[in-house]
Amino acid sequence: MAKFITGKELTEAICNIISNAKKDLLIVSPYIKLDDYFKEHLFNKLLANSDLHIFIAFGKNENNPWKSIKKEDFEYFKNFPNVSIIYIPNLHAKYYANEKRGIITSVNLYDYSFDNNVEFGVISENSFLAGNDIDYEAWEETMDIIKNNYAVFVKRPNYKKKLLGKDYVGSEIVLDLTKELISGNLSRKVSVFDFKSEYFVNVENQEEKSLTREEFKIQKKTQSSKYQKFHSATNLGRLKNKSYDEVIKFMKDKEYILDKNTITPKGSKLGLAYKKNKSGTTWNVYPESLSELL
Repeated sequence: MAKFITGKELTEAICNIISNAKKDLLIVSPYIKLDDYFKEHLFNKLLANSDLHIFIAFGKNENNPWKSIKKEDFEYFKNFPNVSIIYIPNLHAKYYANEKRGIITSVNLYDYSFDNNVEFGVISENSFLAGNDIDYEAWEETMDIIKNNYAVFVKRPNYKKKLLGKDYVGSEIVLDLTKELISGNLSRKVSVFDFKSEYFVNVENQEEKSLTREEFKIQKKTQSSKYQKFHSATNLGRLKNKSYDEVIKFMKDKEYILDKNTITPKGSKLGLAYKKNKSGTTWNVYPESLSELL
């Protein structure tokens, strides 16, 4: 049953849709700007759920996408294990939904809008079992629009199969057109649905692989050095005039990492480690000695 909501009730309903999402979270908003409440109280709690597929659809400002979404927020969403970011140039609609509820509304995912504007919305059940035709049509129409627009970033979870179920072992970036988006060179539309919803890897094979002679020397140097320096991929690359993308590709080709946030057992042997900031965001860091292999 649909219900008209506004004011505090609208704000709480949108926040509940985000925080209660378990399988699907759909954010459709031309303008996105996250404050600490959105990040720390809502989205950060979803970082550990690799089964949750988050769709972020934004639009407008073809000549400068950062006017539609803050660059730091765009990068923030890249940290989620199962996320699709879609650019829709002519987007004006706003829609928030999870696997159970949806809200068609006037409010952007923008901190100023929530705090200062008069906004309306209609909330309804979005369950395929309990929902009505309007709920189903809203979800399906939105998915069709997403399918036919520009996927600019796609990240999918990797799993290890086991007898009963699966174990999450990290995520892999399968599409990153950030540079093309910024430069206005999105020449063709790539659909998020061109990619699998999840991938399976054989972690046992990685564990069986031994180090090369050069890698063994790096391992010994890392272990014996009391003052070993660690760097981000960007800073490690600067030591050898390599770009961030070149470093990440090298690390993946050598099977030291699955993606920029997930270290393999072989990578751990060479001293790769995780670093976490105050907000809970985790990334890989690399021992300086590893630059000798670049």
